[in-house]
Amino acid sequence: MHLTETLLLNYDQIVIYGAKGWVGRSAVELLFNGNPYLIENQILLIGSKTQSAHEAHLPVKVYSTSDAYGLLGKKIFFLNAAFLRREKLTGMTVLQYEKANENITQFGVNLINSGRVKTFVNLSSGVANQGKIEDIEDVTDPYAKAKIISESLYETACNSINSQLINCRIYSMSGKYINEFNNLALTSFLAQGMKEKHLIKVSSPSTLRSYVDSIDLVNVLFRLALQGSDFNLDSGGELISLGDLAEVVCSVDENARVVYPEVFEKSPDYFGDYKIFNEFAKSLGVPLKNIKEQVLETSKALL
Repeated sequence: MHLTETLLLNYDQIVIYGAKGWVGRSAVELLFNGNPYLIENQILLIGSKTQSAHEAHLPVKVYSTSDAYGLLGKKIFFLNAAFLRREKLTGMTVLQYEKANENITQFGVNLINSGRVKTFVNLSSGVANQGKIEDIEDVTDPYAKAKIISESLYETACNSINSQLINCRIYSMSGKYINEFNNLALTSFLAQGMKEKHLIKVSSPSTLRSYVDSIDLVNVLFRLALQGSDFNLDSGGELISLGDLAEVVCSVDENARVVYPEVFEKSPDYFGDYKIFNEFAKSLGVPLKNIKEQVLETSKALL
């Protein structure tokens, strides 16, 4: 039986919030792959605004939060992949950024409090490790602060009505739906290799990152939800130094070469427990892509 069919035996509806983001699109691909005859709104996609399937370039229509509310089922699997990335701060004030994140979080909290959500999966960020809720005012990074607050609010709401909560902190992601050049090391290295004279500059070659493909990640989370228990885990994948990652990128792009700094720094501790995620993936029958496969998949999206 397909994963989607199995999920719909346990839930009236699967809701993807943030459906047009890179993680949301991965979830949509996994759910719709091989399932062309789903009943309307068995999978409900929610984004920042209502768009037809054609406009959204997705299998079904995407609804804004206000338009989606009347379409919500009674027993929901809710995947929260909606968040404002730190880069959004370049176009708004900190206050505007905080308010926008507050609105995103409040939609999820209100839905949980309505009693409709059987399982709530929250995609958070590794930056949430920077502080605890009791010293939140000491957290100066608006992105980290928003993540810490939202994690706490979702946990409180789920505990109050005994909904299953899976909170997954993302560290470094890869995949076919990452379609912009940004400050993530993998996409940055690929951009340098393919678009910027084939010179990949690595300033911290010994720094460790754990990479996981976005479709692999949502596959693990969907299957994990079927076990019915709460989980708080870090996204894992393949742990690799940035220097080694750059060399893998060069093996994909034969014209690229790596430029290292003259002084090598000591590698900082990797604070994500990637082994737990990898063990879950293996126990759930999800084969994680290795780093070369992830580089190849992501490079196709950036070409």
